[in-house]
Amino acid sequence: MKVLQVLYSGLGGHGNVFFSFIAADEDKENEYEAIFAGVEDIREEYIKKSDEFDIEWNFIKKRKRLDIDFNKKFIATIKNSQCSIILLNGSRFIILAKIAAFISKNKKKIMVTETQANQLKTKAEWLWFILAMVFADSIVFLTDSFRDEIKKKLSLFYNAGKIAVINNGLDLAIFKPAVKLPDKTIVLGMQSRIVPIKDHATLLRAFALLQQKYPELVMQLKIAGDGEALAEMKQLAADLKIDNAVTFTGMLNEVELVAFLQSLDIYIHASLGETMSTAIMQAMACKLPIIASDVAGINNMIKNNDTGILVPVKNEAALAEAISVIIHNSTKAETLKQSAYNFAVLNYSNKTMFVKYQAVFESLSIK
Repeated sequence: MKVLQVLYSGLGGHGNVFFSFIAADEDKENEYEAIFAGVEDIREEYIKKSDEFDIEWNFIKKRKRLDIDFNKKFIATIKNSQCSIILLNGSRFIILAKIAAFISKNKKKIMVTETQANQLKTKAEWLWFILAMVFADSIVFLTDSFRDEIKKKLSLFYNAGKIAVINNGLDLAIFKPAVKLPDKTIVLGMQSRIVPIKDHATLLRAFALLQQKYPELVMQLKIAGDGEALAEMKQLAADLKIDNAVTFTGMLNEVELVAFLQSLDIYIHASLGETMSTAIMQAMACKLPIIASDVAGINNMIKNNDTGILVPVKNEAALAEAISVIIHNSTKAETLKQSAYNFAVLNYSNKTMFVKYQAVFESLSIK
């Protein structure tokens, strides 16, 4: 069968998941096609990956306001595709996809992988999601807890027959541990979109506290990613007088991202909420000790003091203390990163993800 994946054109996490999924299809059970859509230009890495896997792709640029031309192009592209499965990353384009499927000459089923954290959904996003629950043929949730939240909140629209729970997966041959040569510099890092729903400000303030408390330590903070809050975070680093020890790397391709993670001593993920953090999965697979915000979408991935350390959201003192614990307790650091790595291998393989998605694809083709 042919699967058409619709993805955001900029950084969002699921692009890497999509290409990991294709890599897991070792027997070439499906054909793949992609639409990259959004207000941001398509990432160069997505183009390279699509060409590497010989995937037909289209990029459809969208204006921030209502964009009729975008809607027409989006519908026409799906209508003319020979796909049998339309796989949407998020529910924003559900109505456009439904129209395209309705007017298409060949039968198309719609699957939605819901990726936006419930506590961070806007009113518009809740509306799109309700429409997806009505019009999609299948809905994929990334975790059991996410599914249970939706069932409780939207019981009127909940249809258990449409629902599947499938964890995202990684290519563990790419995201893997590496031997880090001994170095006096302690390297901390975080990678994500630099946007308000993340909490880079708390991370920067915690790093400033650490520098004040432990002036004898040589520390570096690396922040990978880009987004609307980048300039604000750079200014905050300057205001805190830590900019000489903070590096904003910008966008990284997959090879650069693996190297970035493997260069770290501690991975930190400060966030106001997630659905299922690809960044944390990648850090686990690279066998790093992890400190993260104790919020929905993270605390169901990390067991506190087992596969990582959870700290209260927007609490720089608690974050700084957790970092200090790992820096000064090598035994705990080793235990945390080994547990995290074991968990990633057991739960976040792209091959396991592929098998589960393929079962849903096949069930839809039978209906």
